Amino acid sequence: MEIKLFQYTVIKPLAFLGITHSFFNIHLDTLFYTWVGMLMLFIVVFIGRAYLISKPFSVYGLTFEQVMEFFIDLCKESLGFFKFEYFSFIVSIFFFTLTCNLAGLLPYVEESTKDLNTTLALGVSSFCFVQYQHIKESGISKYIKSFFEPLPFMLPLEIIGKLSSIISMSFRLFGNILGGSIVFYLLVEVVGEYKGVFMLTALIVLSLYLLVQRKLDLKDYPILKVFFFTMFSIIFALSWAQLFFGVFEGLIQAFVIAMLTLTYLSTALSETESTEEEVL
Repeated sequence: MEIKLFQYTVIKPLAFLGITHSFFNIHLDTLFYTWVGMLMLFIVVFIGRAYLISKPFSVYGLTFEQVMEFFIDLCKESLGFFKFEYFSFIVSIFFFTLTCNLAGLLPYVEESTKDLNTTLALGVSSFCFVQYQHIKESGISKYIKSFFEPLPFMLPLEIIGKLSSIISMSFRLFGNILGGSIVFYLLVEVVGEYKGVFMLTALIVLSLYLLVQRKLDLKDYPILKVFFFTMFSIIFALSWAQLFFGVFEGLIQAFVIAMLTLTYLSTALSETESTEEEVL
């Protein structure tokens, strides 16, 4: 069976130079889905700002504030201090990843994070930010020196260890989001093949439920209550699957990416502090 999840609309911008390698391809689908995710992010930030400056605070404004306080406390606990530069990057990468994951809930839109190009870009961005902060705090000479410690021949292993963070982040996000998309796609295919059976079953169960609810109190008949709950769960399997793979898993994966970035940053800064203590 051919799965359309692996099909992309591709353009080759360097084809006029004779360069047609797939490395230089641009996936227009992924580009469009990413911009949809960024548009969602802009809307969330705009609405959140409007609620935060409103007086008195509404429920939505307080919720947004609690989310920000959660990430502030997370940065303090992981780093031992708070710095807005670190906080803003962690929050940005979390919400960007989250909106790209949740974009798949919109009609005719898919998650841009199911494309390895997007997840690699996130991994590279996180890697570059961490290394930049490491150099900024320790200096370029101490940063280069750290690759030769404790012994000079450890240089290849140190380089591999640094670059492995990109693979760890990108492939984890890519695998989980793509895996969820495949499972949901297969479920849609199964439901589509037995669409008539599902519609007839849904009609019968709904009719029985309305009839029984008029005559009996379901609280007094737990077996009937469990039966109808089970049947409705089966009928709305697509909705439950989309809720899990689209919302819950997307939220978890975005948080994992943010936590990995924060962990790598904390490790880099702790190496800088330990180096300074040795010098003293």
